[in-house]
Amino acid sequence: MLKKIISAGLILSAVLFTTQVKAQVASARSIAEVATKEISYLGLTESQANKVTEINKMTADALIALDNKAGDNSSSQNNKMIADEFVSIIAQRHQAMEQILTPEQMAVVKQDRAEKIALFRTLIMVPILDLTERQVEQVYEINFKGVQKVQKDFGKRLNKKNASPEDADSNKAKKVIISDFKVLDKDFKKILSPEQYEVYKNNQDLIRESAKKG
Repeated sequence: MLKKIISAGLILSAVLFTTQVKAQVASARSIAEVATKEISYLGLTESQANKVTEINKMTADALIALDNKAGDNSSSQNNKMIADEFVSIIAQRHQAMEQILTPEQMAVVKQDRAEKIALFRTLIMVPILDLTERQVEQVYEINFKGVQKVQKDFGKRLNKKNASPEDADSNKAKKVIISDFKVLDKDFKKILSPEQYEVYKNNQDLIRESAKKG
């Protein structure tokens, strides 16, 4: 069985970091090793690298388990359960990484916020829409464009370059995000099947709210 979320992560790693990885995955250990190599630019010590690999393995195990129980994507209750558990898994990984990396390394990790939000939003959409490998890349590109638009709009409103939703009033932030991503509906409609597009429209609030937690 294709591990959708994990495979999507590796596909996007190839897109973002030009790493040659095979989408079909063999084990949580191999996933963990690839994920650790992707952050080698942080200059990890040997001790840090070993600890990060173990964290990535636990994360991979959890995501594989989540993949295996992802059910009917026409059920809003099931989709919310999958999204909530995904957010929880990623949050736990982030907290564990903070205990290992130095403040300077964490500062580097937090750079390129648009890229990371787009990645997180795409990974949430994988099980909900049952995206194909090709669609994963296309959805990421659309999401990245949307996140950049949101950041630009917040920057204009707050006179701050690449401002994030956290910098603005929550109600205003919600309106900007909804408006900017609404414009992208036509892009999603081009690459999704009619059935997928209907599921996407029915789960837009869930996707938006889950992505904000990432």
